[in-house]
Amino acid sequence: MLQVNSTKPLTAIEPALVQAAQRRGISVLSVVHLGRLLEGKMPEPGSDAIVFTICRPDLSAALLAAEIRFASFVPCRITALERDGAVTLEALTPLEICCLLDRRDLEPKAAPLESFLVEIMEEAAHSVAESKASSAIQGSGLGATEGMVNARAAIPQRLDSRGTKVEEIAGTGQHDAPGG
Repeated sequence: MLQVNSTKPLTAIEPALVQAAQRRGISVLSVVHLGRLLEGKMPEPGSDAIVFTICRPDLSAALLAAEIRFASFVPCRITALERDGAVTLEALTPLEICCLLDRRDLEPKAAPLESFLVEIMEEAAHSVAESKASSAIQGSGLGATEGMVNARAAIPQRLDSRGTKVEEIAGTGQHDAPGG
């Protein structure tokens, strides 16, 4: 099992890991906060966990094409565990999966995915990468990036039965300026 101890609190791991993955072309498919999901019923007091499901399609496809049983392990999962204030990132490595499936011949195909996992976990766990990333974002003048936008509460366009947008046909009342 790959383990990286973090110098960051658990709340800072999520944005750091998402940014580290996106910089390497890896998609973060899901983020599950187990403490919220289990509503405070974690097995140990003072413990919490966040599970990240990540995927690099080209590397995952190569492993799945060679051995379909990799589907039980790909996409990969990284878990951020908090115990008594200390945070550790853990992941089952693709090379260990090769051993579990008795397919050591696939280790060359699994090695690039493992190196991405190590890079992402190291960058997310240590504050040096965060300061570099935040200075790069501040220096670029960019605000929120696409991965930071939450469209959960977005209001969809309202269309009538003919496909006309309601906003386009909204009339101008006496209280509105002409051309409204």
